[in-house]
Amino acid sequence: MLTLFLISCGALIAVLLSSLLIKTPAKWFRALLAGVAACTVFFLIALFLQRVFKGIADFVNPWALLLVILPAGLLIAKTLWKQSFTPRLVYSRTAVLAGGKNLRAALTEWLPNLLYALALTLLVVALARPVSVDRTILPPTEGIDIILLMDVSASMQRQDFYPNRFTAAIRTADNFVQKRLNDRIGLVVFSRAAMLQAPLTLDHEAIRELLGALYLGIIDPNYTAIGDGLGVATAHLKDSQAKSKVIILLTDGANNAGSIDPRLAAKAAQAYGIKVYTVATASPPGSGIFSSNEEEIDESLLLEIANETGGKFYRAKNEMELSKIYNTINELEKTEFAQSIQTSQSDFYLPFVLAGLLCLGLGILLEKLILIRVP
Repeated sequence: MLTLFLISCGALIAVLLSSLLIKTPAKWFRALLAGVAACTVFFLIALFLQRVFKGIADFVNPWALLLVILPAGLLIAKTLWKQSFTPRLVYSRTAVLAGGKNLRAALTEWLPNLLYALALTLLVVALARPVSVDRTILPPTEGIDIILLMDVSASMQRQDFYPNRFTAAIRTADNFVQKRLNDRIGLVVFSRAAMLQAPLTLDHEAIRELLGALYLGIIDPNYTAIGDGLGVATAHLKDSQAKSKVIILLTDGANNAGSIDPRLAAKAAQAYGIKVYTVATASPPGSGIFSSNEEEIDESLLLEIANETGGKFYRAKNEMELSKIYNTINELEKTEFAQSIQTSQSDFYLPFVLAGLLCLGLGILLEKLILIRVP
């Protein structure tokens, strides 16, 4: 829109400068000038609307915008049938007037008319009743609340997943978030301690940014406190009113730190109606050059947590299996509600009415008191 406005302004300036060089402009030339001026006014109004509403605008009476042809039509009519609008005076010494037009004469002839056209255009826009539109996505009332509980201990840098366990876990979790369009999602990380990274939110872009910003060492990475991580995730889900509450616990180790026993944390989650899916991410011992020589994962603990809360335990041996596990959980936890959007409107026609009346008054003032012409 800005480009169109600048082009119309350039064309208007060019036509006005050309009119100063033409002693007696033809009717078609005057009509061209009127048309370019009307287009400039129209693009100015459109640009103003775009800047004010920043793309979030609507009109209650959009049909009224068709009346914008009135100011353009009046300008064109005034140029084509100028003699019908302009009073004439018989003067015996026409040689005095043969010097052609100057800038003041051009302003006298056109400026009041342009202000009248602008006033009429603004009033037409006001008649269309512009409104600013505010659309708010309402939080779900019967959706699923999900906490991603992720291990960020030092062992997650092992390369039996490509390029390592941590990066593979971040990628698959990011893909999972993108598929849960209508659910609130939160993020908790743990190693020696547990920390809430993001509360439950519908702002999935923020969750994805936080996932991308995670790094090993954000918490002391030398230990794995599964019980503390599960306790923090449960504390942030227990008061949720969602129809289903889920924790996806991803780890590659066994509980060896923290003040909360994982089994007690699982019982607390079960008491609050929270389902825990446990995902172990490590290849079997000795299965590859990057695999550990001994079993790192306490499968019996993770299986017990899942069974206690009504979830399931999964073991991922590579990134492909990990991705399939997240897809399986995505299918198991289906959301059956439609996203609702609340729309509110605020009238914004009064500034256009005031601006239109101001232009009208300014045009009358210039024509009757300042830019006076005879007759």
